Amino acid sequence: MSPKLPSGPGRAAEDSAVQVAVRVRPLLPKELLHGHESCITVQPAQRSLTLGHDRHFACDFLFEEACCQEEVYAEAVQPLIEAFFQGFNATVFAYGQTGSGKTHTVGEANI
Repeated sequence: MSPKLPSGPGRAAEDSAVQVAVRVRPLLPKELLHGHESCITVQPAQRSLTLGHDRHFACDFLFEEACCQEEVYAEAVQPLIEAFFQGFNATVFAYGQTGSGKTHTVGEANI
């Protein structure tokens, strides 16, 4: 029987070995300059988001544009670090197309 991983907020631990965290990055200055608007609508209570008008996605953790690095770390990463020190395997990686906000999420947000 495999051990249960730390669970997301308000969610019971499940047998899934993968948890998905989504952080919506703020628009870049050049995007604002050109009058662009966000195409993402978030429903934080349901931990879901909508891309455009009809592409709906659910996730284990959802961080809105205004969240800070500390919040992302405390909620999504720190429990994995603690589990790692208890002998569990853990991996955190950022995935997405160029310009989607990986560096903003994982690194320093110097925009």
